[in-house]
Amino acid sequence: MTCWHEESDESIGPAVARLIEGYKTEQKDRRGTYLRYLHLYEGKRPPNYAEEDVHPDRLGLIKSAVGTAVSSIYAPQKPKPQFQTLGATWATRRKAYKLDRICEGVLNQRQASFINVWAFMIDAAQDAALQGLAAIKVVADTEAKRIDHQLIPTYDIFADPREGRNPRSLFQIEPISETAAKERWPHLQTYGGAEYEYIRTDYGSTARNEKMLELQFAYHLPASDDEPGKWAAVVGGQLVDSGEWTAPWFPFVFLYWDKSRDSIYGHGIADEGAELALIASDLDFRLQCRMRVASRKLVFYEEGSCNPDDLTRNDELVAVAIQPQAGFPPTEVATPPFSPVEIKFVDDKVRQFWDAIGISQVSAAARREQGVSSGVAMMTLNDTKQGRQLLKSQRYEQAYVDLAHQYVWRLRELAEEDPNFAIEYPGKSLLRAIKWDTADPDDLFTVTVAPASSLPHDPAGRQQMVQSLFESGVISAGTFKQLLGWPDFDSELTIENSESEYIDSLIERYLDADEEDGWDGSQYEPPEGFVMDKMGALRRFASAWFRARIDQQSLPEKEKAKAEFCIGLLSQYMEGLDQLLTPPEPEPAAAPPEAAPALPPEAMPPAQPIAPPQAEIGV
Repeated sequence: MTCWHEESDESIGPAVARLIEGYKTEQKDRRGTYLRYLHLYEGKRPPNYAEEDVHPDRLGLIKSAVGTAVSSIYAPQKPKPQFQTLGATWATRRKAYKLDRICEGVLNQRQASFINVWAFMIDAAQDAALQGLAAIKVVADTEAKRIDHQLIPTYDIFADPREGRNPRSLFQIEPISETAAKERWPHLQTYGGAEYEYIRTDYGSTARNEKMLELQFAYHLPASDDEPGKWAAVVGGQLVDSGEWTAPWFPFVFLYWDKSRDSIYGHGIADEGAELALIASDLDFRLQCRMRVASRKLVFYEEGSCNPDDLTRNDELVAVAIQPQAGFPPTEVATPPFSPVEIKFVDDKVRQFWDAIGISQVSAAARREQGVSSGVAMMTLNDTKQGRQLLKSQRYEQAYVDLAHQYVWRLRELAEEDPNFAIEYPGKSLLRAIKWDTADPDDLFTVTVAPASSLPHDPAGRQQMVQSLFESGVISAGTFKQLLGWPDFDSELTIENSESEYIDSLIERYLDADEEDGWDGSQYEPPEGFVMDKMGALRRFASAWFRARIDQQSLPEKEKAKAEFCIGLLSQYMEGLDQLLTPPEPEPAAAPPEAAPALPPEAMPPAQPIAPPQAEIGV
């Protein structure tokens, strides 16, 4: 049996189409499950849903659980990948800084209706929490010269189940309009095949703007560095594009809620608690029906003792006349619809739902725990509540590590089209650009992500926690303002941080200096006398100096000279700062003129007689 990637170009199209159609038929239950959970989340009754079936999630437990999971596990985090290069040259070591800036630039790019990738990932986290898996496709847009992110429904991704958790081939379908297909591949004249089948078939509309075709993708991973893989795009059984696939993974980042043990798919909140949510909703519905039936009042009276029409009047005051010698006057009795035990039984089922998915019901109800007021206690309590969901937080951080790897692979594809390709990243007030050929790590890199903050999220708890850190001397005043996260400090922080940003830019310039690349003394900027925090600038330069010395120790001999030149620039600037911090000693004051020596008495001139004052003559 020949694999699809080993077929000729004329046979790849039919082979891929045949495989995808077979997987769609065999795995149609995945599509139905996705639709069922989607309707449970949205609170809608699926099409052809019989009235006698179990009632939908009328209590909204699934939607509440998904919203609580996203807001408490994913939303507080804003992971940022950090690159570490493994190269043995000074230039390779410096690529780590550039890769950090490039990754930051991609993460800040707008993605369709989302302001940046972080907002896009929060939306993807809803699919992960509900369905168990969110599939983010990272695509290199050669026309726009940027990286795009697409959230692909998991029912449109197929793998051979016999390959288990790590398949070598992956298939995916997505819609494309007939007009876009003709513009993208003008060499094709006909576009046959079935239209793309949307999962939502309950809209009740048959109007279509244009024909939507099913675009099929197939990927096969490389066996080694010498044996690249293959990718192919197929429309209507025709191969429209293909090429070698050199990346070690598919163009997808998978965000799991709970990973399946024998496939690439996962399990979500709906899998864990849908049945309990439906049982609680059904019990609540039955109690409500009994409430309606038992809400009427019963009136007992002895026949002939009063006029029955008087008992049915709805006036504010109803006077019922009782016949003389009536032994049994009318008595009104209210029948309870259900007992307290039945209400407690429903509450127990709701609590079992929250216990099954491992999310705090108090957090979902937006209530504050009683008796907990300090920031440290809130943080400890939040850690206790989210202890079971720690793996979810780690998977979310891991997704950003996977995104960073995808960015490197996709940027190489863009650089093949444009050798001068540059990536913009946001500075404090301006966009800056870095050429990719100066930052490509050539696979000699690793990626980590900083741990997410565990500070309390409410203003009072966050302020008290940050205040305790500041009073203990762990953080500075500037860090104190940043951790508070109050927008009122933005303008003040801009003023305070402008000097440190200027110092950091000088450090990066000197560390990237290259004598062989036209560097001369004109690019060097000596320290200015009006630098306000000279000691702080000296500390930042000293920290960069020590890090550079550490990196220099592991370099080969021929690279140490280049590192020594960069380190020398840092030393020169620090010497200038040291001179500004150490004012010159004042010059000694001039000695006063010596007094003339005293004359002996015999050499003293004779004293002159003093004339008496003359009388003032009047006029």
